Parts: sequence; C-alpha cells; structure tokens
Amino acid sequence: MNAISSLKTFFIDRVKAQAAPPYAEAHRLGVPADDPHDELPGGPVEQMRDAADGQSFAIDYVDHAGHPSHRRISVWAVERNPEGVPILIAKCHERQATRAFRVDRITGVTDLDGAPREPLARFFFDTFGFVWPKEAIHVTLGDPEEARFERIRTIVRQAGLPLLAALSLADKEMNAAEVEEMSYFCDRACAEKGIDLTGAERERLSGVIARMRPTEETVDGAIDTLMESGHDAISVLLRAGLKVVSADGALNVEEADMLDAFCFALTGRHVR
Repeated sequence: MNAISSLKTFFIDRVKAQAAPPYAEAHRLGVPADDPHDELPGGPVEQMRDAADGQSFAIDYVDHAGHPSHRRISVWAVERNPEGVPILIAKCHERQATRAFRVDRITGVTDLDGAPREPLARFFFDTFGFVWPKEAIHVTLGDPEEARFERIRTIVRQAGLPLLAALSLADKEMNAAEVEEMSYFCDRACAEKGIDLTGAERERLSGVIARMRPTEETVDGAIDTLMESGHDAISVLLRAGLKVVSADGALNVEEADMLDAFCFALTGRHVR
C-alpha cells in the first residue's frame, strides 16, 4: 500500500468510527419501512456532482410513495436530475446507507442542536449555493458578498478543511478549541489567495465547520484534491491536523506520529 492509500485509510477509519451525530430532537426521528426510490442511482451523473463537505442536519422528507420521515443526513455531494431539481447525495444516519434526496421533497430542515432553518431557500443557498425553489426572489445570485463567500468555501475545501473535521470528530465530538484551530486554518488558506476574512465571514465559516460530519466519500475526494495541490499544501494541512488533534490538550501520540510519518512520506518534511 502506497502512502496516499495509507493516508486515505487513516482518515476513512476515523470516519467509520464515528457514531451518528447527536441530535437534540431525537424523539422526532423515524423512517418508513423501505425507501428504494431514494437509493443512489448509478450511471455517469457522478461527474456532474458538486462536493458538499459532509454538511449535517435533519430533514423532514416525503418520499416517492408519499411516506413522511424525519432523519439525520450528512451531505457529501449535490447533483441535479434531468428536470433540474437539485438532489442531495448523503449518508442517511437512520439507514446507515447512502440516499439521494430531492430538495422538492424536503419540507423542513433542523440543525442538530434543534434549531429550525428557515426559510428553506435561504438555507439551501447559504449551505450549498443553489437556488430552490427557482422563483425564490430573496436569494440574489449576483450578490458580490455571496460570490465572495462561495469562493471562500471553495478555497477552504480545496485546502483540506473536511479532513481536519474528520480528525476532530475521531473522538466522537468537535470541541470549541478544535473549531478555533480550523478557523485559523481557514484564515491562512484564504490569506494565501489574497482574501482577508471579515468577522461576519469568520462567524459564517464557524457555522459551516460545526455542521460538518465528513463521510467516507468526502474524505476520499478531499485527499485526491489535496494530492493535486503539491507538497506545500500537503504539509500545511497535516501540520494543521496536528494542531487540531492536540487542541483539547490531550494529544494522542500515536496519531501525531502517524501524521508526521505521512507528511514525511509524501513531502520529505516533518510536522513535529
């Protein structure tokens, strides 16, 4: 197994170890006996997917047969069907399986802390960058602030933010110190691209980070992107990973040694 494959295994093992995210409204959870129409379709559509970082929340959903459900999902991609309807490709934590959710069948969204997200059009745009319903007039695609934030999201995603979230959640929770370290990482990644984050943008990014629950697919894609970015980007990400795993003051020495070994194997540099 080469170093890249080993690195993927290292991160994916941490994702696999994660339990379903805790949810303040757990008493509302429920799914129908079966939902075959929401299973992930095959075919070439995969190349038209946009990454979604493992953004996690609960949805009220009505399936193809009219059955209502309330479930936790972690979205790792967004695609559109032939009619132009956005579809969230996500891990359904109630099924422990990948499902495809049409947004025109989502009737409500709730953050994991129990806070409802309204209006839905604003949530979809802020979280994934698409406008739905198509006639949602309070979402302005040409807004320069929104275009700037979408660029910020792209920069931090390509820099490897989902991988830091996976490391943070390896012990089942993401604490404030780890979120702060990831925010510093975002600051530096954006500064490298000539963007100085405003206070409002930092706050908005913190919300994005707190909602992240990377899936195996998220991690796999993030590592592929990182490997294309060169040695500097790899070493910066792995050094940031060391800071994240030690942010709570309880460094796992074996984990730190593995991050250092990966960095040396891939770049010839150490993180410690």
